[in-house]
Amino acid sequence: MEKFNFYQITDLHYYANEEIGSYGKHFDLRCDMDQKCVAESGAIIDAAFEELAADKENEIIIISGDLTYDGEKISHDLLLKKLEKLKKAGKRVFVTFATHDFDNNARGYTEIGEFKLEEYTRAELREHYRDFGWNEAVSEHVPSYSYAVRMCEGWRFLLLNDDGDGRAFCGYDDTLVEWIKNQAKEAKEAGERVIAVTHHPMLPPGLIYPLFSHRDMLGGYEVIAPLFADLGIQFCFTGHTHMQSVSCIDTARKNRLYHVNTGSIAAYPAPYRKMTVTDEGIEVRTYNLGRFDWDLKGRTVQEHMKEHFLFMIKDIFYSMENDIEHFKQLANGFSMDEKTVDALKPVLKVLGKIVNGLTFKSLGRLLMVSSKIDPMIENVKVRDFLMELVVNLYSGVRRYTPDTVEYKAFMAIVSRIPKSVRFKDYFGNPVEVKDVVEDLLYDKGEFDNTNTFLPFKEIHG
Repeated sequence: MEKFNFYQITDLHYYANEEIGSYGKHFDLRCDMDQKCVAESGAIIDAAFEELAADKENEIIIISGDLTYDGEKISHDLLLKKLEKLKKAGKRVFVTFATHDFDNNARGYTEIGEFKLEEYTRAELREHYRDFGWNEAVSEHVPSYSYAVRMCEGWRFLLLNDDGDGRAFCGYDDTLVEWIKNQAKEAKEAGERVIAVTHHPMLPPGLIYPLFSHRDMLGGYEVIAPLFADLGIQFCFTGHTHMQSVSCIDTARKNRLYHVNTGSIAAYPAPYRKMTVTDEGIEVRTYNLGRFDWDLKGRTVQEHMKEHFLFMIKDIFYSMENDIEHFKQLANGFSMDEKTVDALKPVLKVLGKIVNGLTFKSLGRLLMVSSKIDPMIENVKVRDFLMELVVNLYSGVRRYTPDTVEYKAFMAIVSRIPKSVRFKDYFGNPVEVKDVVEDLLYDKGEFDNTNTFLPFKEIHG
């Protein structure tokens, strides 16, 4: 089989403000309430595409959905021009779209308020981006706009559009599942390996993710993920969560699915990945954007994007205690719906009060675990530590291992949670609070979430 490499960049969430011209307090609020850098998105994409174009050893780029902010037609039109530049630089670009790319209440803003912007339909998007994937398709599942491509000898990529019915259900219907099965069968008969690309995650980026974002998993992932593995599809590359993770599952037949979830280029830490395919497996390398054309006020790109992210998290913690209606607005940004907020309102208010007001020392005294709080961190606010955990979850770097003072202090506090409190993992198995918290503190998985190697496994029929 041919050796090659390819890039994955995802969740561009491009808002073409250079053409839309949004401004005013309503637009500022929209930007402040978002984890993504909305106003800067055009400059970020231009810089990222320049970096991808500069790699003369690679010609394949995959963009796995949520191309625009909310499906603005003008954003799609201007993004097409940016993609044309990549093509002129010798790149073969393959895209899928997702629910942020059509019929998503696209808006512009002035001082007076917001106004509606024109959008594309799903069907129009397939035609709009036909030269970026569909024109090389060897097979297409027409209802879903999914397609298969032989990107090089011995390799078949399935670019799967998982927005389901176009809004409420994100997953694959029965006809798409049958098409996937047929593609896997054809690939096996042709001696090809299969790589899948889809938008929504089949495996979560952490145990905590399905607890508040179960609806943001790929619909039916409990069945689809092991099905992929047993079909011989060993690799799946996804986006949507804006979190960096690399994980796997092994089926009862001893087949493995590797799951590579890549964060949004428009949000901290602005990652994209390069995959190098060898005779032994696939090497995954992560690059974080180092520059883009914007007034960063003396900060680095990483400092600028992290500060924007932390501003939103601080707002979340503050409103959790003091303004639950504002918290509802923010909660949608991390996939918690209003019904969940209403159900958890008393708990959230108490938690907000604890998080905002207490240090490790004061909380340790309150819970009678002061002896487990090291003097090095006793004056650290619980809020600040939790913010760091959230940042680490998104960046994929979790290093508070059991030998650190942070681990010992936080786990001592968590030990006061009643043992009767239990959760379920993404396959419905019972999980203790301790396991969920440990998964936040440090990476217990088999692979590094940023740079790792995924070896080929024998496929059992």
